[in-house]
Amino acid sequence: MPIGQLLRDLRLLKPWTQVQLAEQLAICAGDPAGAPGRDAVKRWESGKVIPGRYWIGHLSRVLGLPVEQLQAEARLDRVNRRAFLGLSALAVTHGALATEIAACIAGSDPVPLGRVQTTHGADIVTASMADKASTVHLRRWMLDGDIPILRVNAAGILAKLPGQDHADQVARALAHDEEARHLYMTAVTSRVCAVDWTTAGRIVSQPASYGHRADFLATRFAREALNPKDSGARWCSSIMLRELSPMIGRSPA
Repeated sequence: MPIGQLLRDLRLLKPWTQVQLAEQLAICAGDPAGAPGRDAVKRWESGKVIPGRYWIGHLSRVLGLPVEQLQAEARLDRVNRRAFLGLSALAVTHGALATEIAACIAGSDPVPLGRVQTTHGADIVTASMADKASTVHLRRWMLDGDIPILRVNAAGILAKLPGQDHADQVARALAHDEEARHLYMTAVTSRVCAVDWTTAGRIVSQPASYGHRADFLATRFAREALNPKDSGARWCSSIMLRELSPMIGRSPA
């Protein structure tokens, strides 16, 4: 998620207007009548400008989010500012790995998919290269792979195939495979909610422990539940929304 969207979500949870956020930042910076001003906040949230290190520090304190998390989101935006979700842009970053994986899948070799959980971007590029024979191999590994990483990686690629023809099969597989489901949901939570892997795993395992963040988390998952390119992410986000629903509205202002 872009840092601008994250800042807007956090601001609305207060709930503050853009002017009020600017005022809080000015107070935090020790200059109540000075910068940044509402226009700066508006530019940050629209994605036209990425806040620098100075304001990220104050945004962290005012909005109650770890500074490392905001810095990571800002770095991601800077690297992928132009059409990050475009296939051509993703191919630049993930093309070599995806090509290798796609070749192994076509050759019915599951070993690369059993080594480490693949990234969202690598899955998208790999899915764009998959032919019908590869799809057959992926379905078999998703259902009968001997280790969870192989099953979740196969599911992740199938979930992102153009046309989303395997959405129902992926959802059924995740519903009946606890280990693969946990891996997939952790990956989605980490990416969508901009948290580290360990924190994401805890949110998935114990959502009730994050009731104080339920509104924020639900807002992020609600957007991902409409992701047209990843049926697995849609399914996982819907499950997390169900778990968080009893706590929505109880988060402190």
